[in-house]
Amino acid sequence: MRSTRTVPTSRPRVTISPEEIRRFLASDAGRVLRRATAAGLIIGVPMLLRIPLLRRHPLLRWLELLGGVALIVKLAEALRDWEPTSPIRLDVE
Repeated sequence: MRSTRTVPTSRPRVTISPEEIRRFLASDAGRVLRRATAAGLIIGVPMLLRIPLLRRHPLLRWLELLGGVALIVKLAEALRDWEPTSPIRLDVE
């Protein structure tokens, strides 16, 4: 006979506001994350699309046809170079 256990379905939710994300990305740790993410995208996306198996996929063909790789690289460069324009207030409690 097999016993069945009930698994609780309610899990705590984590809610992060856009302002909290912006504040983190403006911090020193966020700057490191932005640069690492951008470097990974700038180097990785063009290299991934050179793999013959992936080049056959219809979605990646459309991405290549529409110049999506250049757009992804431009977005990654913008992410890397982004600096907040207004000062960020940090609330210390």
